[in-house]
Amino acid sequence: MIINTSRTMASSTPIIFYEGIVCPPSESLALRSVCLHMSLFVRKDTEFLLETQKHNKDIYYKWIKRIYLTDFISEIVDVEEEVYGLRIGEDVKKRPYLSFDRVSYDNLQQIIGILS
Repeated sequence: MIINTSRTMASSTPIIFYEGIVCPPSESLALRSVCLHMSLFVRKDTEFLLETQKHNKDIYYKWIKRIYLTDFISEIVDVEEEVYGLRIGEDVKKRPYLSFDRVSYDNLQQIIGILS
């Protein structure tokens, strides 16, 4: 399900990965591919954030560091913070968002196509 996205909006606002989308069954190399494609071919200064509950910040930091997503994700923000951006996740509550249950090589082209 895709809600309220446009090419201009996708290329001009931060991309926010929402909690569980960075964990399995998502594939870490597919996540890096999304970030790399956006940074190289769409907008060099694309900002990537991870949004999570405050009590999960340390867990997600250790995880994204382990899979080398800290190369792209500049900050981990709380859900309570009012950060505007395009969210990618399964159970996202704030608009605009892309609803996917995972980021994998099965849906990588679809995600990149929407964001490009």
